[in-house]
Amino acid sequence: MKNWRRSSRFLWLCNFIIVAAMTMVLPFLPLFLEELGVTNEKNLSIWTGAIFSAAFLSGAIMAPIWGVFADKYGQKANLVRAGIGMGIMTFLMAFATGPWMLLILRFCMGFFSGFITVAFSYLSRITPKEHTGAALGFLQTGGISGGIIGPLIGGALSDIFGFRAVFAVTGVSILMAVLLVVFLIPKDQPLQTTKGKHGTFLDVLRHRELLILFMATFLLQAAMLSTNSMMTIFVKTIVSNPENLAFLSGLAASILGIATIIGSPYLGRLGDRLGHVKMLPAIMLFSGILFFPQLWTDSVYELYAWRFLQGLILGGVWPALQTLIYKKTPETIQGRAFGVTASCRFLGNLIGPIIGGWISGAFLTAYVFGFAGVILIIGSVLVKFGIEET
Repeated sequence: MKNWRRSSRFLWLCNFIIVAAMTMVLPFLPLFLEELGVTNEKNLSIWTGAIFSAAFLSGAIMAPIWGVFADKYGQKANLVRAGIGMGIMTFLMAFATGPWMLLILRFCMGFFSGFITVAFSYLSRITPKEHTGAALGFLQTGGISGGIIGPLIGGALSDIFGFRAVFAVTGVSILMAVLLVVFLIPKDQPLQTTKGKHGTFLDVLRHRELLILFMATFLLQAAMLSTNSMMTIFVKTIVSNPENLAFLSGLAASILGIATIIGSPYLGRLGDRLGHVKMLPAIMLFSGILFFPQLWTDSVYELYAWRFLQGLILGGVWPALQTLIYKKTPETIQGRAFGVTASCRFLGNLIGPIIGGWISGAFLTAYVFGFAGVILIIGSVLVKFGIEET
């Protein structure tokens, strides 16, 4: 499609808005639960974890179904579907009267989620193959930028207008992104109209290379979420002044995101030149290795240095995975394949914090970095010996 560059810029903006909006609520979610009557510290932790994970669980269940929807109606329709559902459910959270209502709304929101993965799928479908890596690397920076700025905006808005207003603003922002999709993103052709037939999920699961890429996707998300969820607790163990704990731990996440923004487009273009089959296992391996110095660090500034270096390399992993999934997937099952990809991402987002919390509680928080490094290295080995060059 000749307008793929224009579409990539608008999708970048949409991803920025969506992720920024969704992360606005992160800084004050426990505080909002206290306002809803959850005052016991142990119960507050349980409710926060349950509400945070609820959308990932339902998202993992529904993602393959939305893949079928994409094969039938196209990925633009899938983007509109995801945005409308997420926007409405988030807006309704402003009127939650108790933790159960908030939990149910988050769970229902997960049924409609998947906008970011669908955006990658749409762009990979319309972009010439020789530019896919660069385009997806550029698109990834939109979501990461939103993830950095969203918590800052959410924290400021909650201080000025209160918690409920932020949920309303978040919902409206997501719906505004949907308008951008409706009016500025060209419609893609459903697979049925181009091929006259489509495959099944069994065809997806029979594809050995796709199964390896799905596993690598799960391992990547589990590694990142296990460490991110424990970052505040880990930083607390290595700083002498806990008064700035929230800022210091937030900075660790922001530094990784900034470095990813820098590295992602360059690694995407490098993958297009060298081949993503060659590059993906290498950058997964180095990303995994860079977790181990963080395990042994006892200085927050040293932690920041390792996080920055890791982010430069990590920025190329997701675009390379998406590019390979697109190139390895027959056209008749593309929607279903990207639906399974989304499920693997959601499951990694769900399982990662659970394992990270268990390791932190049963052993040492620092060991979470070791766990993340090991599973990324395992992922690199799977890709190295399981994916063939085409």
